[in-house]
Amino acid sequence: MFQHIGYKKHPSIKNKLIIDEQVRYNVEKIFDMYINGYGSVEIVNYLNNNKYLSPTGYRKTGFVQDKNKTCYDWNEVTLCNILKNEVYIGNTVQNKKSVVSYKVKKIKTVEKENQIRVNNTHEAIIDKDIFEKVQCIIEKRGTNIKSKYDYLLRGLLYCHHCKRKLQIVLKKNSKSTTKPIPYITCSDHKKRGCYPLSINYKKFESHIIGIIKEICSTYANKEIFYSIYEKCQNKAFDIQGKYKKEIEQIGKAILNINNNLDKMYMDKLQGIILEEDYIRVSHKFDSERTKLNNQKKVLEEKISKAEEKVSCEHIADTEFNELIEKFLKLEQINKMYIYRLINRIEIDKEKNVYIFFNFSEPNSL
Repeated sequence: MFQHIGYKKHPSIKNKLIIDEQVRYNVEKIFDMYINGYGSVEIVNYLNNNKYLSPTGYRKTGFVQDKNKTCYDWNEVTLCNILKNEVYIGNTVQNKKSVVSYKVKKIKTVEKENQIRVNNTHEAIIDKDIFEKVQCIIEKRGTNIKSKYDYLLRGLLYCHHCKRKLQIVLKKNSKSTTKPIPYITCSDHKKRGCYPLSINYKKFESHIIGIIKEICSTYANKEIFYSIYEKCQNKAFDIQGKYKKEIEQIGKAILNINNNLDKMYMDKLQGIILEEDYIRVSHKFDSERTKLNNQKKVLEEKISKAEEKVSCEHIADTEFNELIEKFLKLEQINKMYIYRLINRIEIDKEKNVYIFFNFSEPNSL
């Protein structure tokens, strides 16, 4: 069994992992730094500057730190693999990769839902809640977490028109000796027939944080919050009711088709209609019934998602209120809170800003 840093093989139980206390701190430190806003480059620099050996170095030498270290440096790929690895919450995941062809030794990554996952096979180093928050941050930043400039809103900014992620690029005035200034742009907008965009990032961030705090302050008022929350729930229930009525109508249409098929079959047996006519018409009915059943399935999935959304919004009573209160008390804004509060921020060609929160309403302009 492959040994993950932070774990070692159980001395007597086969395929059992136990915590390696020598390097447990390294794993905890990595997750703690990442969830508190440090980028991958900053964490790697911290580990290398403090002479921590990489997982390979630790396995080969047995040293956690080495003041004379000249090799076994940490890198962003290793760090990213640790941050995404479920082994640190006590899970064992197998069948992550499959062989496409033994002849060319080609391997592909297996879809997450098709991997074999067994929960709680060993003691966890990282709390599940912390792990999920880290995955949320990684998802917002994108798969490439290697960045020299890790801006607070990076990964949340989208073009309102083409729906693509906006980039933050450094621009420098050719006539000026000042440092480059970060600007928000929609790259390759001409190729996609989109609109140009250029916004000073620092000013934009300051303005957006002010707006978010203002909205959060409103939501901190319990009376206003519960009033909005109740309206959202009622809206969700109305949508579910509409879907259920459509399903009821589809059910009646399917029943009508079944009755017609039964009648046609009896007519065929009695010689009232020819068999070839029966086959031709029954195929049409069958095709229509299949189409209606597919529509019914889609509507049932929508109802399920709507019910799930109402259920998820129930966290507003506890987790969301706590999140809002902590956010408003922060002197320095933390990425973790931003990513948990905000789903995305869209900017249109007129520089209007649309903020989409991770909780019911409002999504504000």
